[in-house]
Amino acid sequence: MITQFVLAVAFTIGVSFICSMLEALILSTTIADIESLKKRWPKKGELLERHKTDLSNTISAILTLNTIANTAGSTLVGSLAIQIWDSTVIGWVTGLLTLSILIFSEIIPKNLGVTYRVQLQPWIVSPLRWMKIALWPATTLTDFSVRFVVREEQNSDDSSSNEEEIILLAEKGAKDGTLTSSESNMVTNALKLDDEMVSSIMTPRVVVTALEKSLTIGDIFRTYPNIPFARLPVYDEEIDQIVGLVRRRDLLKYVAEDQDRIRLGEIMNEVHFVPETVTVAAALQSILKTHQQLLVVVDEFGSMAGVVTMEDIMEYILGREIFEKDDVAIDMREFARSEAKSKNTDASAEQGSSNTDGDPK
Repeated sequence: MITQFVLAVAFTIGVSFICSMLEALILSTTIADIESLKKRWPKKGELLERHKTDLSNTISAILTLNTIANTAGSTLVGSLAIQIWDSTVIGWVTGLLTLSILIFSEIIPKNLGVTYRVQLQPWIVSPLRWMKIALWPATTLTDFSVRFVVREEQNSDDSSSNEEEIILLAEKGAKDGTLTSSESNMVTNALKLDDEMVSSIMTPRVVVTALEKSLTIGDIFRTYPNIPFARLPVYDEEIDQIVGLVRRRDLLKYVAEDQDRIRLGEIMNEVHFVPETVTVAAALQSILKTHQQLLVVVDEFGSMAGVVTMEDIMEYILGREIFEKDDVAIDMREFARSEAKSKNTDASAEQGSSNTDGDPK
């Protein structure tokens, strides 16, 4: 009788131990864990992915077995305890069994499941599959009940929530030292490409260097002995009428061939436009699709608002300016704001001066 009692206790705690460990392991399994297992054991990785995707049925099977074991085991242990001793010890037996289940069937196995999930994953996927098959009638019933009570709603913000989680993980990684501050910023900025408007990273119109299409190559080199940019927009009569794009290397090639009388209109390349309301991610896709390193940004009226380059996008992702040692203005957007402020100040001063001149003495 004592042997049966010990076996009943061992059965109750043992099954509950396994179920608690499986529950913690499955719930703590990440996408990275699944992909890592797929590389080592493709079939086991796919099976683990199915368990994780079908989380409701997986957890239902584990909890069903755990409940059966605890209920049946507790009943059997109590019955055997009364037969061995008497009803006066049932309270002690119940208390000790409850404490044992708490420690050995909840706290310890769940910590083990989370801590050693990577090592245990290859070994639990197949037994868990057979457990789900064996308990299919019960899990189907519980799953139906759950769906009836808790109706799932389509969440359109799932992707944004995932992005926020990754950003938070990157920030935590920087604090913990897992990632450097630069790496954390790059992850964060890369995920924000869909939220940032291209107007916030473009080089503004007031500091864009553009060339008139009727100019010859010789005219350009007389004005700009050292051409400052790799690509320059070309306009027809006024800067709002951008008609093409010229590359510095092409200009240098024609100069080297003594063809400095050629006009820009004859050698310019096609230019591509994007509205200032598109996201940085959309602008990046346009750059990759058109194989152009520079796009002209236009406002709602079709006027040029500025230009955006691959360099601007990389600067946004890196969180720092990319510049040469001899660059005069490192941040062109800040330089544009300074220029606009300076022009407004000069205009106000001129207006004040004209008003003073007009005052009667």
